[in-house]
This record gives sequence, C-alpha cells and structure tokens, in this order.
Amino acid sequence: MLRSVRAVQEGLFGEEDPDTLDSSHGLQLTLHNLGRHQEAVALLRLTVAGRRRVLGATHPLTLRSRAGLLVHLSPAELASEADHTLLSLPQECERILGPEHTITLGARHNRVRLMRELGRFTEADAEALLVLDEYRSRYGPDYPITLSAQHLYAQTRASLGDVTSAIELMTAVVEGRERDLGLDHHFTAVSREFLHDLRAKAATPPPPA
Repeated sequence: MLRSVRAVQEGLFGEEDPDTLDSSHGLQLTLHNLGRHQEAVALLRLTVAGRRRVLGATHPLTLRSRAGLLVHLSPAELASEADHTLLSLPQECERILGPEHTITLGARHNRVRLMRELGRFTEADAEALLVLDEYRSRYGPDYPITLSAQHLYAQTRASLGDVTSAIELMTAVVEGRERDLGLDHHFTAVSREFLHDLRAKAATPPPPA
C-alpha cells in the first residue's frame, strides 16, 4: 500500500515533494521491519538527501530521517566519513530542538544500539538508562517506546555481564508486550527469545578457572 501511494505521489508531485518524502520515510520503516535491509537503507538515504534539499539540514523531519540511519547502518557502514558524523547527531538535535524533544530522544535511543555494536558498552549503558528514564517519566512503563527502550537497556546490561538485571528488565518487557501487543506479535516474540537466552545463560555454570 505505501509503495503504491508513494508511486502515485511521485508521479503527480515529484520525488522530492514533501508528501512523497513522508511516504518514503514510512516505506523504509516497513522495509526495515520486513528484513529488507539494503532497500530500506537506500530509500532512507534518498529521503535524507531529499529532505536536506527541500527542507534544510536542520529541519526536524530531516533530523528524524538522519536518526533513522543510526538504526539501519552497521558499524562497517558507519565507518565512512559521511556517516561517522551520525554519532554526534543527538547533540545536534539537542542544540536545535532541545534535550526533551522526541526526535532528540529518538536519536539517543538509536545511537545506543549502534554504540553496543561498536563495543562501547559503558557509554551505551549510561545513555540507555537516561533514555529509558525519560520515556518512563513521559509515557509510563508500558508504552511501546518505553518497552523498546527497556529492551535496549537490558541488552546493554547483559553486554556488561549483569545478566540478573537484564532478566528482571526483560521479564517486565515480555509481560508488557504480551499484554499490549499479544502473544504472537513479532516484537513480543523477539523479546521472549532474548529473555529465554538470558535465562539459559544464567543457568549455565561458569567455565572452570
């Protein structure tokens, strides 16, 4: 559906019309959720470039699309000079939009994932907790983005070896997602699988010294 809508908009208004770019942003999210990584990244790059030209580099929608690259790009892809500036994107969003803006928080949330993949676990853990606390305060403990942030914080805790805390955090995430999204939702299944892995790790005796 989104692809069809975008094609109609592109035909009527052009590739860089704001409405076409909005549909492009939404379509890349769908492609990402379907596991079509290369398509999602290519479309998001086009969206970022288009929004830069049409709206400007500091427009909130441009910053939002750039923040999406923090989710899509692997550490290897981030290694290019152009993309390396993305790690400072949360500070840029804070300067332009303020520390409490949803796009600033989203950029921080997304950077945590990337810092984990880069092995910067201590930094990722500190920022993940800040983001989680802000989402809890703003939306409550069971709001979808709060549960997503809690899942991410559990991952950073586990990366630092605190499996006990990670299990406690993920137990609440699974319960919340089962209650709000249902037992068969993809996000619920992903969280349940991670919790299972954590419990298995906790039950495994350490190797002999």
